[in-house]
Amino acid sequence: MKISYLENYAALSKKAASLIVEEVQHNPDLLFCAATGGSPTGMYAEMAKEKDIFGQMRVVKMDEWGIIPSEHPDSCETYLKKHLLGPLEIEDNRYTTFDTKPDVVEAECQRMNTFLTENGALDICILGLGKNGHIAFNEPADILQPYFHKALLADSTIAHDPALSQGHEPAYGLCVGMEGIMQSKKIIFLITGKGKQEAVKRIMERKIGTDCPASFLWMHPNVECLIDSSAV
Repeated sequence: MKISYLENYAALSKKAASLIVEEVQHNPDLLFCAATGGSPTGMYAEMAKEKDIFGQMRVVKMDEWGIIPSEHPDSCETYLKKHLLGPLEIEDNRYTTFDTKPDVVEAECQRMNTFLTENGALDICILGLGKNGHIAFNEPADILQPYFHKALLADSTIAHDPALSQGHEPAYGLCVGMEGIMQSKKIIFLITGKGKQEAVKRIMERKIGTDCPASFLWMHPNVECLIDSSAV
């Protein structure tokens, strides 16, 4: 893992965007796995300043909350439309998404696993860091799931939105599994925001364990880890 410390969030966002621009210039139709949340928002805004180079880039959504519908203002779908798909003018035929309604979860997981198998390794995978060390919805557990799957959410993750726990079953999400992440050709790992100091400390121990899924990134040969001052 190549670690770069940035003075602030703006610097982190610009650095991350420049890494993506460089990759797209060499491979215009690369497959980009898009994260959501506060960490990549600034990066997406920087990418939009050079939107003309993204005319062939393909995007796949990394994860999505269960329970709430995709049109909910807090959904990953809504976020991506606002911050990435719209500003970069990513057309529907270059965007792969999925539904999380309980009655389609199994079929959607199978469809996404087929998509990932048929399209090969992700060219760029964007990751943020959860306060408990999760990446995507791969939460700390005794075992980690390799494939695209339904993941039960930890309490610290549910705290993002209380509505997530108001369904008839435990709060869940769908996400790319650890195999899909680890087989990515390049990972851009964004660490920013308050309350993540313990997770950062655990990662910097360089001990690989399922109690901190992000620690597995030490095993990947091409990770750009960008850390801003608010997270240490």
